[in-house]
Amino acid sequence: MSDWTLGAVRARGMQLEAFCSNESCRRFYAFNLDQLIELAGADYLTSDISPMSCEHCGEPLKIELAMGHRS
Repeated sequence: MSDWTLGAVRARGMQLEAFCSNESCRRFYAFNLDQLIELAGADYLTSDISPMSCEHCGEPLKIELAMGHRS
């Protein structure tokens, strides 16, 4: 994921998602890509996204690119 930019993710119709690494939690998060681009810019590297924690249990989130339908 290191060479992907937010703009490239959007241009390919992909999504940026995360899930909790805690096996008993596994909360799912879908990022608002348009809002991220507005805040950080289309050239922002996905590898530069700071580590995040689950809002429910506090464990680290695993961030991934996903194929999906963007509305």
